[in-house]
Amino acid sequence: MEIRKEFYLPNKGNLSLYNISYLESDFNLVTDKISRNLGNTKVDINGALLISKDIRKIKLEDKNTTTYRFYLGEDPILKPLTSINYGHDIINFKGIDTFLRENNSPDYLKALEEYLQIFNFEYKENYVKDEIIKRELDELEKNRDFYKVERFLDQKYFLEIALENDYKRKEEMAKANERVLKLGNRKI
Repeated sequence: MEIRKEFYLPNKGNLSLYNISYLESDFNLVTDKISRNLGNTKVDINGALLISKDIRKIKLEDKNTTTYRFYLGEDPILKPLTSINYGHDIINFKGIDTFLRENNSPDYLKALEEYLQIFNFEYKENYVKDEIIKRELDELEKNRDFYKVERFLDQKYFLEIALENDYKRKEEMAKANERVLKLGNRKI
């Protein structure tokens, strides 16, 4: 199954928004291989072989049957590479960036390069803070009749703060993504 998400990178004071896609099967193969290469050797699809209280279980739906992939408790070196949350729309490599700042492992950098090759980046649009604030305030202005003057000014103030904070969060995410891609020798 192909998975598509969004991905931010900084670009001359703005944020560039990308679509990012990868095949779940390729992702699983690569992360399993990296897991074995970095020392987590007991990765297995049939649960009978692994007996441990530190097992993390992931349910995989197949067309005909339901299988389970079992992992032993992962070393901290593996967690950032295997923790993509399918429930979130935006991929953020901040966990990898934090790990790289604290550890300088050639094995990890080699694994990172292989891991990043799974992803396909496709430019989508610029995410420009001023344009988003203007668009949201225009929308608020259209509905001004629903508010008393004081309430409208409160709404406007809190909307600006919320949009500013959202942009700062996305900017931090974008900078972490850029650092990881550079260290992983991945060009966009």
